[in-house]
Amino acid sequence: MLIDVVSACIANLKKGEVTFWASDLLRKRSDARTKLEEIVNQTELEKVPSSWMKVSGLLWRMHRLKIFDRADADQLDVPAMLQPGRVNIIDLSDLDSPVLRNLAIAQVLRQLQTEQERAYELATAKGQTPTPVNLIIEEAHEFLSTARIRQMPTLYEQVARIAKRGRKRWLGLTFVTQLPQNLPDEVLALINNWILHKIQDESVVGRLRRTIPAIDQSMWRSLASLQPGQAVVSLAHMRRPIMTQIHSSTAKLRLES
Repeated sequence: MLIDVVSACIANLKKGEVTFWASDLLRKRSDARTKLEEIVNQTELEKVPSSWMKVSGLLWRMHRLKIFDRADADQLDVPAMLQPGRVNIIDLSDLDSPVLRNLAIAQVLRQLQTEQERAYELATAKGQTPTPVNLIIEEAHEFLSTARIRQMPTLYEQVARIAKRGRKRWLGLTFVTQLPQNLPDEVLALINNWILHKIQDESVVGRLRRTIPAIDQSMWRSLASLQPGQAVVSLAHMRRPIMTQIHSSTAKLRLES
């Protein structure tokens, strides 16, 4: 329907007619087309046709993705996802399109942040402690690379809002990546706590050294020789970073469909 509204606006500005209607309603009912044209004629429109053409192109692109027309799709039960002790795994590995993955991640982040803020307000009003929530984004370099942020700046804005506002509302955000060099400076600037495993690339170490000044030279040198499970941990509330040995988990993951 939005595509047809924009098409009607373009036709109005160009003094022409709409040659194709995207929605079944407007294709089949002439009275609906007439009503839409009347509304457009009575509306003060943006006078630059190229602006409308750009909007039309973006709407058609969204239409071709076929992810916004699933009215029968199950909705996420966000309050249930934030219950104490619950772990939610959202697997997007089957999505071949980076655009779709990023849109899905951004939408989930927005819903979780909105629900956590609501839960925080309710808990504080009752004098209770809110349930802490930690969001973990795997392969963060795919979601927040310089190229992705340039293409979809709203994604970074969503993450930045959580990073800046979430701490006060017991909402944490964790990035996991094997390619930290692909994360732009503005993303690295959002991070307060670091867990660094084995890194052998000197250029990557040099960039991280400029970002995390608290780690001393000897620990930076040790990164190249760390064994599985070993990590350098630098936390905002600690005066000095520490070398840690993380034990392997004995738990087994049970997936439920």
